[in-house]
Amino acid sequence: MKRELLRGDVIYVKLDDHPYSSVQSGMRPCLVISSYPSSKVANVCPFTAKLDKKNIPVHVKVEPQDVNGYLEKPSLLLVEQITTIDRKKIISKTGHIPEDSEVMSLVNKALIRQLMISDEKM
Repeated sequence: MKRELLRGDVIYVKLDDHPYSSVQSGMRPCLVISSYPSSKVANVCPFTAKLDKKNIPVHVKVEPQDVNGYLEKPSLLLVEQITTIDRKKIISKTGHIPEDSEVMSLVNKALIRQLMISDEKM
């Protein structure tokens, strides 16, 4: 059975291993940023609990109270590490960040910055 995923869902995923690199790997929470219902894949951004990372403008701090559901501890969402996952790698869905929240507004701004999207020519 295909898991229903919505943009803003917080899920635990088994990411591929990337030893000796800065790319997030292993089992960790991620935020769903895009998921087409009939697709077998989803686009996610991983979280890290290491809050002492360099101040990068596409990092978004997320507190447990920002999530309707469960996020273990204050975390940084690493928007620059957008990745595509197979839905089979999802371990569990633990919560949701509402689209109309301040956090999702910051995520949207970080995505626009990371992807270098400009609405000037739209």
